[in-house]
Amino acid sequence: MFDSAAVGIAFANLVDPFTMLMLVAGILLGLVIGILPGLGPPIAIALALPFTFYMDPVPSLILLLAIYNAAIYGGSISAIAVGIPGTGAAIATVMDGHAMYKQGRGGEALGLSLTGSIIGGLVSVVCLTFIAPVLATVAIKFGPREFLAISVFGLVVVVRVAGASLAKGLLVGGLGIFLTTWGLDELNGAERYTFGTYHLYEGIPLVPFLVGVFAVSEVLIGAERALKRVEFDVASLTVTIPGLKTLAKLKGNITRSSLVGTVIGIIPGEGAAVGAFFAYSEEKRRSKHPERFGTGIPEGIVAPETANNATVGGALIPTLTLGVPGSPAAAVLLGAFLIQGLAPGPTLFDERPDIMYSLFLGLFAINILLLFIGMVAIRFAAKLIMVPMTVIMPTVLLLSFTGIYAVSNSLFNVGVLLGGGILGYVVRKLGYSIAPLCIGFVLGPILENSLRQSITLADGSVAEFFNTPIGLGIYAALALTLLWGPISNRLKGKPSGGQAS
Repeated sequence: MFDSAAVGIAFANLVDPFTMLMLVAGILLGLVIGILPGLGPPIAIALALPFTFYMDPVPSLILLLAIYNAAIYGGSISAIAVGIPGTGAAIATVMDGHAMYKQGRGGEALGLSLTGSIIGGLVSVVCLTFIAPVLATVAIKFGPREFLAISVFGLVVVVRVAGASLAKGLLVGGLGIFLTTWGLDELNGAERYTFGTYHLYEGIPLVPFLVGVFAVSEVLIGAERALKRVEFDVASLTVTIPGLKTLAKLKGNITRSSLVGTVIGIIPGEGAAVGAFFAYSEEKRRSKHPERFGTGIPEGIVAPETANNATVGGALIPTLTLGVPGSPAAAVLLGAFLIQGLAPGPTLFDERPDIMYSLFLGLFAINILLLFIGMVAIRFAAKLIMVPMTVIMPTVLLLSFTGIYAVSNSLFNVGVLLGGGILGYVVRKLGYSIAPLCIGFVLGPILENSLRQSITLADGSVAEFFNTPIGLGIYAALALTLLWGPISNRLKGKPSGGQAS
């Protein structure tokens, strides 16, 4: 399985000056986007995506992965400094991080956050490096029924965790799938919802749609928010990296949170915010002094920050091996692979091992360089929190439109961008999550093709859909995922469907 020649090529790809430039640029851009409240990794990746059209695969994907990693960490800076999480993944960090900042220990809090993020990211990359190739060898045996099972698994799990209402999640996820049916039927060439225009023969273009749903809708939502100027003491943002004695004291916390984040990242739809909250809750539960959580203690920062960055490597495992995105950000990353003519899935490891090893090595480099760049750049990047949203939002909108038009030279794609933005805005205003919409849009073609092929293979027998050991295992995992909450509550004596405290 190990291909030394491919590793050599991957290393040469990574040390290429342009690739390294993209790596550093990605970290800086991710930090900036992560710090700004309201934006986040999916929007950051979506904004950068159009500018990767003419790049080679390795530098373009390294750029986006660096943005992904750094944006998740960047959210903790504003969470600690002003008590406003830059991303959903940093919400759990506010409680102890901002409390430490108000106690005059901002540098210590930022150092703990940075160190936890780096270690969590590195652990998840190790897991990705060893698990992904093994899973790919299993996934290469997948046929239509197995891909149908994994598509159903991914979609149902995303719908379940994306919001409080299962019905809303199903509705929005179904809408995403429906939109993928537009265009020429791949099997018989029939026109479906083309409305007489050849622009829709290939369906709704993925990248403009995703950029619109994430970036443009955020601009529209952000335009309605109160535009308050934020003030804070920048001098308190000098990072203090924890010493070995402190890390030794926190080693159990870091180890558990790294593994929790990686595992939750693997589950489609859970994401960094869930990982951070789960790790925080688990450490609070295990603590001999749970009452101290929320008062400004290192454990309350290390747990969520280690876990949320660990979800990056975890989310890439199903994305790279099965083509099923583990998070909204990973769904946008899938678009980047398709732009480069790469189809994420088990065959990618056999066809382009040099690229896969480049990504693995790149993720190691990203996490290591994030430590040094983060220490230097935090004080400067944090000043962006004070930039009014009246400047930031129009800039995001301008980048979205120019990026899409520059690479496609198509006003139709600009229209899709705008339409996706309006759709995302309406979905969010109605209280729905855009995550099922995007995951449904990404998984729709896989789901439809595998379902139609499975029907052909089944020859009228429903039992044939389940005549696959791998597929049965996937359906069993789905059932366990759905039923675990009610079963756990029943065992604890709580009413079914109750919320855990």
